[in-house]
Amino acid sequence: MTKKTAAERRPERSKTELRTELLLDRLLDAATQFFMDKGFEATSMGEIAKQAHASTETFYRHFPTKEELFERVLLRRTDSLHAELDSVLLSRDAPEEALAAFGELGLSLLLAPEALSLHRVLVMERGRFPEVVDSFYAKGPARVEAALATYLAEQIKRGTLRKMNPETGARQFFDLVIPEFLFGMNLRSRPAPTKAEMRQRVKEAIDCFLRGYGTGD
Repeated sequence: MTKKTAAERRPERSKTELRTELLLDRLLDAATQFFMDKGFEATSMGEIAKQAHASTETFYRHFPTKEELFERVLLRRTDSLHAELDSVLLSRDAPEEALAAFGELGLSLLLAPEALSLHRVLVMERGRFPEVVDSFYAKGPARVEAALATYLAEQIKRGTLRKMNPETGARQFFDLVIPEFLFGMNLRSRPAPTKAEMRQRVKEAIDCFLRGYGTGD
């Protein structure tokens, strides 16, 4: 008898479950846009429900408070970010290839208008929601950094990188790639870098990183 895969063993979702999933997506999409455009304080739960074509009762059943909704919007963003970046850190890829893919994708995701807008709202509201900030960091930047550290540790075992503290190496690579563009756009109102500029920044970061940790093979 042929063994079924995990996907084949998983029960199919009912029509009710699918409708609920679509409704939640609409609510979160609408909430994301309102938080980006108006910030937390000025965003109305009623407006979000109307935009998502949902009743107020239905809306509050899934998200009893605006704080819970805000946290869910942020965590959905971090889950998406982690999944996309984790997908490029394939242990079979050489450091030059994996770090290039990781760095370029990371910059494009972190500097996207939605990511920057939500980050600004989070910074403005950090005093009100310290737990949300902690949760965002743990499930967003910290998870991505940990994924990179895991990749670096695997490459050390394979002999493609010199011995190092993988967590330190991951943090250093982030510091080489991210801060200038992120701070320039957030604090100095600089325009978004072009793809060519992002590619060049990542190349410079990899050259520097591998001068310290490459094996020279």
